[in-house]
Amino acid sequence: MLQTNRRKTLKLLGGAALTATALPVLSHQAIAQDDLVVPNTLENFKRGTIHSMHPEQRSFTIIWEDLGRVKIKAADLVTNWGSLKVGQIVDVHWYDYMDFLVAKKTPATSARATAMKAQNARLQGIPGAQERIVLWQMDGMTTKVDKATNTIFLINASGGEPDKPSPDSGEVIQMPQIVTAQGKAALASIGPGEQLVTVWSRQTAIKVTIIR
Repeated sequence: MLQTNRRKTLKLLGGAALTATALPVLSHQAIAQDDLVVPNTLENFKRGTIHSMHPEQRSFTIIWEDLGRVKIKAADLVTNWGSLKVGQIVDVHWYDYMDFLVAKKTPATSARATAMKAQNARLQGIPGAQERIVLWQMDGMTTKVDKATNTIFLINASGGEPDKPSPDSGEVIQMPQIVTAQGKAALASIGPGEQLVTVWSRQTAIKVTIIR
C-alpha cells in the first residue's frame, strides 16, 4: 500500500523537462555535460526567518511567508555561516532548484544521471565560487500530472535530496513546478504510470544578510 504525502510535498521550486521518449530531455544550459549550469533566471532575493540549522550539512531551513518552510544549502560564498542562528530574520540571495534530467527510466538514462551527480553544476555569472552545486536524483512512477500547475507527482522508488531524512520508498512526492519551455511543451505527452529518472540541483544560497 502506498504512503500518501506523509510530509505533504517536498517544498521544491524549479523546472523539469519531461519527455515521452526513452531519451533524456535537458534544458539548454545542461546539454553539454561538461558545463552543467544553474542559470541567472533562477536567482532570487527574499527575507525569511531561520527555523533550524544543519551545520554538518552546511544547510539551514528558512520560513518564507509565501512559500512556507524550505531547506537551503549555503554555498561557500556565504562567509558569515558561523554567525547564523535559529530565529534570526535574514535576507537571502539564492538560486531555485532546477531540472537537469527528467526522462523515462532506462539503463542509459540511469547512467547519465549517475554521471551528472558525479560532476555536479555551477552557478551562472558567479565568479569565485569554489564549491559545485550538488545535484540529486529521484526516480519513480508518475501518479498524477497536473497541467494546470505544471507539476507531476512521483511514487518515490529511490533517491531524494542529500540531506536526511530522504523521502521513504513508496511515498508520493510532488515534484518542482515545471518552468522551462521545453518541460511545459513536453508535459502534454506525460501521463500516470510513467517510470521516470530525474536529476535536480539543490536550492542554494550565495549570500545571507542578518537583519535582526
